[in-house]
Amino acid sequence: MLNKNLATALGALTGLLGLVAMIRLASGAFSHGMSIFAWVAILSAMLPWIVYVAWRGRRGNLRRRGALAVLLLDLVGCVLVWLFVLGPVLALACSLAAFVVIWVSDWPPRQLIGEERFVRIEELRRADDSY
Repeated sequence: MLNKNLATALGALTGLLGLVAMIRLASGAFSHGMSIFAWVAILSAMLPWIVYVAWRGRRGNLRRRGALAVLLLDLVGCVLVWLFVLGPVLALACSLAAFVVIWVSDWPPRQLIGEERFVRIEELRRADDSY
């Protein structure tokens, strides 16, 4: 398991990548800078997202391979957001993919294949006989 502070930082970085991508995406629609309404709309949507992704990162069981995948996706997204016309869209896709890695790390562990999942009829009959 990864250090909780490092996992929180990776989650916050993933959320910040989404924020930067949204700002770059919305700023392309305005010729003289974004309006106050656009700033309020973006910040009111993305600031809770940053907190949520950071919380998910802290709460999850992110391993080293997953952390490396999140870091690489975030770095690729940071480069894409500034270089290409479709960069903000691709950076949002990288941010979403990094969040999926963080989110999947929080799933409960898988059950073993040979492990019994259902109660046998015999066990139910024994429970009824005890009354």
